[in-house]
Amino acid sequence: MDLCQLGAPADPGFRLDLEGRARFLHEGFTVEVQVRRATPEDVQDYYEHEYDPDEVVMEGTVTLCGVDVATVGALANECDADSMREALARILDEVVDDVHHTVARLSVRVQEINRKHRAKQT
Repeated sequence: MDLCQLGAPADPGFRLDLEGRARFLHEGFTVEVQVRRATPEDVQDYYEHEYDPDEVVMEGTVTLCGVDVATVGALANECDADSMREALARILDEVVDDVHHTVARLSVRVQEINRKHRAKQT
């Protein structure tokens, strides 16, 4: 997967700002990624294995019209570039898939509400 990071130099990796954030363009969506140090509780929530102090939590969020539509997280080992890149690729793919599913569900629900509303008015 080619990474398209917004506001950073093009290179094979990716860069985080001082707050552990980065923005990526993936399949037409802007994905805000936040990386933070994992806690022992995070490790249990994700994989239920022993805590490793080198692990970080990566979360990607897509916001449309001021609304967070989808957020996906994963653990990665910050000392392992492949682990970081794989987690990022998985997050980008999954968060965009979630956006498509959420928007489709919302569209169907809006249509149902509109149909009911029109039926009540006649």
